[in-house]
Amino acid sequence: MSGSDGVTVDRQMLLQQAADWLVRLDHGPLADDEQQAFQAWYQSSPEHERVWQAACQLNQDFERVPAGLAAPVLARSRVGRRAVLKALAGLGVVLPLGYVVRERHLWLADYRSGIGEQRTLVLDDGSTLILNTATALDVQFDERQRQIRLYQGEVFVATGPDAARPFSVVTDQGRVRALGTEFAVRCLADADQVCVAKDRVVVEPASGAEPALLGDGQRCLFTASRAGRVETLAPDALAWRRGELIVDRWPLRAFLDELARYRPGLLRCDDAVADLEVSGVFLTDQSDQALEVLEAVFDLKVTRVTPYWVSVGKT
Repeated sequence: MSGSDGVTVDRQMLLQQAADWLVRLDHGPLADDEQQAFQAWYQSSPEHERVWQAACQLNQDFERVPAGLAAPVLARSRVGRRAVLKALAGLGVVLPLGYVVRERHLWLADYRSGIGEQRTLVLDDGSTLILNTATALDVQFDERQRQIRLYQGEVFVATGPDAARPFSVVTDQGRVRALGTEFAVRCLADADQVCVAKDRVVVEPASGAEPALLGDGQRCLFTASRAGRVETLAPDALAWRRGELIVDRWPLRAFLDELARYRPGLLRCDDAVADLEVSGVFLTDQSDQALEVLEAVFDLKVTRVTPYWVSVGKT
């Protein structure tokens, strides 16, 4: 592979090694000798630390790898996500350090927020957007329509008045059409979610299936093929706009999965403690503090192998 590809042999080898560690981690906690071996590898140079951070981020966002690259590997029998990552590393699918393999449009999106970052934008028409963590979108306004193209992450929209130009948010799964409203759209792994804070929206699946009408305090999941059941929105579902994560009797695993959105790297939960119920108010920009609270309240053990590899389990 030529130097013009932005990939060196040494860098490819390091990412391959990082992928090997991700595969081992997926099989469960490391034995003492394995953990010592990993720490020796991780601490051997700043380059190793940067590659590990990049590999962790790539693993988090693997669903964004273009389908044309993933398909030949996924066609094999029951290959896990981290095994696919390992195979991609072997093919040399590596970007410069500190970045993540993403589809090209993510790099060129009009607006982006980093992991743990929130951004507020005021558009030319007076509409306000709040980008949650790890979000990428385009703003596409013309004389006939106002459209947000959401590629990943989550956005809250408070639409400005403009009767002549309808406002919508478009994702891979379909379109959310605003009827003078405030609402949030979030891209999930296999579906998207819309939550309405004020007025109404129409959810239109990409396939042309029957749309769904949502009003104040309602939510639903939708895919390209159908809109799901309309449900009542939890009172604190949009607390992230204030930088808060408010939970009421959530399973620990579900809470950690949500908290992981706001911090780089891997945040694991041991099966033995996964069903513990968590309630409270946590700050999205203070995830380490949240882990300290869990450790104290539930008598858990938070193991920080590196800043980008954290496990929560029994003491």
